Amino acid sequence: MKKLLKKLSFVAILFLTFATVQAQTPVVHLKFDNNLNNDGSGSLAFEVGGANSAGVTVPYSANNIEGSAAINFTLIGDDTDPSYNLIQNGGGFDAQIRSTTNSSITGSDARTVSAWVRYDDRLDTTNGSHTIVNMGDPAAPGGSYGRTTFTFAAANNEIQLGVSGANLKHFYTNGEDIEDLGWHHVAYTYPSAGTLGDIVYYLDGVAVDDNDAGGGGNENIVLSTTADKIYIGTRGNNTTKWFDGGGIDDVRIFDVELTAAQMLNVYNENVLSIAGFAFGELKAYPNEVVDFLQIETASNNSLEINVFDITGKAIIKTSGNSVDMSSLNSGLYIVKVREDNKVANLKILKK
Repeated sequence: MKKLLKKLSFVAILFLTFATVQAQTPVVHLKFDNNLNNDGSGSLAFEVGGANSAGVTVPYSANNIEGSAAINFTLIGDDTDPSYNLIQNGGGFDAQIRSTTNSSITGSDARTVSAWVRYDDRLDTTNGSHTIVNMGDPAAPGGSYGRTTFTFAAANNEIQLGVSGANLKHFYTNGEDIEDLGWHHVAYTYPSAGTLGDIVYYLDGVAVDDNDAGGGGNENIVLSTTADKIYIGTRGNNTTKWFDGGGIDDVRIFDVELTAAQMLNVYNENVLSIAGFAFGELKAYPNEVVDFLQIETASNNSLEINVFDITGKAIIKTSGNSVDMSSLNSGLYIVKVREDNKVANLKILKK
């Protein structure tokens, strides 16, 4: 009876964890199914806008993470190429992917920004800042903290938040390889009236360390984001901070600070909904596991395996076709299995 009650309690906790994140509806949810439709409950619409936007189209590809397509920035010409599909910043052009009206998340309001990104570093190996999502006035001067730019820093293999341009940065320093041509889920959370020191970064569903806003007391700064449009792939002003190669998919912006468990569920939800990336054949046994969990796929290649507890905390990271769970306490765990670009997430009960 005690064993049964313990199992039921873990099932209840897991259900509540998943139910909580389902209740957090994003203000913006862009699947990019060959369009810029906002699939969230918010009223924001997106367009290709700017003085030179007439006739400019967004290049999509089927190399996607969620839905039927992703924005394919590799198909965009370079600064000297007149046959562009979508104009990157610079050279007097300013066609941008942006919302048609201003975002409701301003000042020091809580927020969570997430996206799937794939970066191939096609044009520039030195520029360290490639925009994923920009919020706030693109022209906000340094020192105002009115603009926040979520970027991928190719030169340093990092994700970072630039505040009012290059005036201030806050970035993670774990050193994982996210410039490997594969898709990665990146995100950050910020609490209401928090400081830069309260920002939490997530990579592939798991919180990663940061560098405390670069030192110098920056971790105590409170954001003051101005009311402005949201930009995807550029930061909205005439600079070269644009996403120059690879792809962006499934951009989500919440007006709350998601918890670690909620963020893991957002990550899992995306992966589990992808028909093209899910395993066609995967077996994991025994479930209930006592010591070793065995995992088989159609090709039986060596797998990358990560085990998380129900709060989203990483417990085990290994490779191969089995994982030793003998030292873990009884309960439910999430086991993430990766084989090349295929990812599956399993709920495994440990005896």
